[in-house]
Amino acid sequence: MELSVPASPSRLAGLRRAVRACLGGVSEEVADDVVLALHEVATNAVLHGSSGGQPIQVVVHINSGWVEASVLDHGPQPPPGVSAETDTDELRAGGRGLWLLGRLVDEVRIERVRLGTRVTLRRAIGPVGTLAR
Repeated sequence: MELSVPASPSRLAGLRRAVRACLGGVSEEVADDVVLALHEVATNAVLHGSSGGQPIQVVVHINSGWVEASVLDHGPQPPPGVSAETDTDELRAGGRGLWLLGRLVDEVRIERVRLGTRVTLRRAIGPVGTLAR
């Protein structure tokens, strides 16, 4: 699934419904975790990363053994200290979003790309913490 979502909080409910429909073939627990994690990332992108009201790009793929979801915004760089190598436990003081993501999915990658910031989430289709590497 690939979507372009207008940078408006009012559009996030529709995004959640679309992601849940896309995840129809995975367990309810996995779908719940991915939908909540993706909602957290998309909310952040809409509120803090959508430069000039540009839409965010959301991609969800289900592959053998895992779900991968990403959100791309067109905003400024993430705050200093937030990178793909940052342990989410170290970020609790700045908010609970990244801490929550670390509890819902197996991997969180934050990367600066040419168009903005991309956050990629990976969740094993089995119990959390069992991502096949």
